[in-house]
Amino acid sequence: MKTLLLSLLCLFVWSQSSEALTDQQVVLGQNVTLACEYRLKGVIWFVMKLPARPEMILRTFGSEKKTEYYDEKFREKYSEGDRSRLVINNVSVDNLGIYYCIKPGFALQISDGIRLHTTEV
Repeated sequence: MKTLLLSLLCLFVWSQSSEALTDQQVVLGQNVTLACEYRLKGVIWFVMKLPARPEMILRTFGSEKKTEYYDEKFREKYSEGDRSRLVINNVSVDNLGIYYCIKPGFALQISDGIRLHTTEV
């Protein structure tokens, strides 16, 4: 299931125009909170760092206060904020990329992207 989802995400992201992106400037070393446009309790977050494939970060669940990380390496850097927000702790150059949230369900809905960038590099 994870492989199929990643394949679909790749197809979507590479076909999406840059007009569907919101730029968000960040300060390295600070925390940043990204808001999903769906404003749900249960969403999936992933990041795209070209030319690499998308990486699933975490999934939140509606009524449960549970966060499922797709890789344990994300546990220290990312956390769930309230109402489908993603918190990135101590932003580094490795965290720069395009972030998307997915509204789970039979017909997945993928948000417009949020591109993190800095002028400090």
